[in-house]
Amino acid sequence: MEQRNIIEWSEYSEYRELTIPCGEIWMSESELVDLFGVFVPKLRNTIQALYKEELVKPYEAERTVNQRQGQYLTVYSMEVVLLLAFRLNSYQARAMRKELLERIERDHKPFEVILPKPRI
Repeated sequence: MEQRNIIEWSEYSEYRELTIPCGEIWMSESELVDLFGVFVPKLRNTIQALYKEELVKPYEAERTVNQRQGQYLTVYSMEVVLLLAFRLNSYQARAMRKELLERIERDHKPFEVILPKPRI
């Protein structure tokens, strides 16, 4: 069984805290449902919309991992998790967006993005 890092809400007595581990993140459908507080059909439709709009390619965004003997699980990349955070409109998705933006504002270092000029 492959060890994976996942983002999750940690339960404490009076509050919930978003836990984002270091390392590569790959999450299953059920873990994404728990993270964003949505139903499976909504999650699946949103992922399909991401593929249809070509925001991410399925062959880059998902992979199959061996869960147990003969049982396999489809997991989604961190890129899909981030896209879902900005696509879904649940309380948990809004809280995750807010936390991610606060962490970026607090921890970011200056950087430049260099893009090639489009050819006409």
